[in-house]
Amino acid sequence: MDVASRSRSRVEERLTRLEAEFDSLDVTQTTFEVGSERYQRALDRSRDGQLDVRAVVRDNDGAVLLREGDGEWLVPRGQTEPGEGLAEAARRIVRDAAGVDCTVTDAVTAKIHGIGNSDDETAGTVYRLSVVVTAEVVETGDGGESVRWDADAEAISELV
Repeated sequence: MDVASRSRSRVEERLTRLEAEFDSLDVTQTTFEVGSERYQRALDRSRDGQLDVRAVVRDNDGAVLLREGDGEWLVPRGQTEPGEGLAEAARRIVRDAAGVDCTVTDAVTAKIHGIGNSDDETAGTVYRLSVVVTAEVVETGDGGESVRWDADAEAISELV
């Protein structure tokens, strides 16, 4: 089985499990090309079966948790580790990024990414799955200056 078939099969397996667990999952697909280094990273993560995870965590007032990264404010994001479920990964990512404990309430969107190698036309497309989850804060920690809560719903929608 070639790279495209293997990675597509892994994505479809994960997506089937997610759709069984979360009823309201909206699925979209996009295709794009990247350079060889980013392509190799996507290929390696695909082999491990990793999902890309973004977590929209709300506090009791409805504000969303943001963390500073690369000079901009982002919702917590990261990848699943081998053998780790989506909710478990989201909790770990949020705790590591912001010192906040949360409970995952839903998976709202999943995007299938078809990633091509712009430097090698013969390289097969690698498929990856990115999932946005919603969560509620259980306990806030001290994330320091690199963490804030934002109530601007319009701005938040642009981050996910």
